[in-house]
Amino acid sequence: MTSRRTAAAKTLSLLAAGLALTFGMAAPAAAQNYTLRFSTSQVNPNEPVVKVMHSFADRVKQRSGGRLTLNIFTGDQLGPQKKVNEMIKGGARVLSVTDYGQLSQFVPDLGILAGPYLYANHDEAKKLFASEVFKELSGRLEQQGMKLIMADGLFGVRHLLGSKPVRTPADIAGMTLRVPPSPIMLETFTALGARPTALPWGEVYNALQTNVVDAAEANYGSLVGSKLYEVRKVLSTTAHQTMYATMVTSADFFKSLPPDLQTVLLEEGRKAGAELTQLTQASDAAYADEMKKAGVQFVTDVDNKAFAEKAKVAYTKVPGLTPGMYDKVRAAMTAH
Repeated sequence: MTSRRTAAAKTLSLLAAGLALTFGMAAPAAAQNYTLRFSTSQVNPNEPVVKVMHSFADRVKQRSGGRLTLNIFTGDQLGPQKKVNEMIKGGARVLSVTDYGQLSQFVPDLGILAGPYLYANHDEAKKLFASEVFKELSGRLEQQGMKLIMADGLFGVRHLLGSKPVRTPADIAGMTLRVPPSPIMLETFTALGARPTALPWGEVYNALQTNVVDAAEANYGSLVGSKLYEVRKVLSTTAHQTMYATMVTSADFFKSLPPDLQTVLLEEGRKAGAELTQLTQASDAAYADEMKKAGVQFVTDVDNKAFAEKAKVAYTKVPGLTPGMYDKVRAAMTAH
């Protein structure tokens, strides 16, 4: 009798567990909470990109009702961009602030978007990011396991900070120069006759201080944010690259999110791109003034046309570029 009761109890228990599992599976995915680590190389909280990261994270948390939380890690705390991007490709729950030069290790053609003297103005860039060409490139990145959340945040125009004026390509010949680990940037400065050295951003100050490199190149916000002007005092406005920052996360993680949270990320990503562009444009003059007050000499009579002409060969030197892709990109930017 006891064994019958025990068997019946087990049967009821299994039925109850089955019902609980059934109803649990039917419960909406919206009930689940998600956390993303949010990584950047920048460290100064006053830099536009760091400000935008915080406002983006706040809006995502608010709109998701706390179901999606972003924890911000500055100063390469999770590792250099290259390593973080590789983690994301492998499925890590990380959102990385990066750029198209860095992403070109996964889709080489994206390096064109970080190439020398590509954009005549911001309007051209806006046309490109709204084009079918860009849609194709971002789709190829997604096939590599990486989803763009923000695509078009202006990070700034990059110039050269060293110890002597650089007005023509001849002035840069033989100069050891820090560049990001981006194939297009390495080829750009090789074409200009410099000796480019790829270093993580967090190592640049020390590399300049110890003369491991002669000069560095970056936008105004990054130069000020990392106080590189303390160790080099001549800024030449080469304007060799207009950099657009991106936010990228794991495509698998993105697909695992409920549709409403996917929408929140993408909509807030678009807002973040516009916000970063506006902040960058508004803050550059103040950053220039800060460097001038710190004793930095601004060299503005740079022969940018000569630099652009000599650097153009970089677009033919980067391994893996699709033939004709540079021309497709330029056509998309200038289409009426």
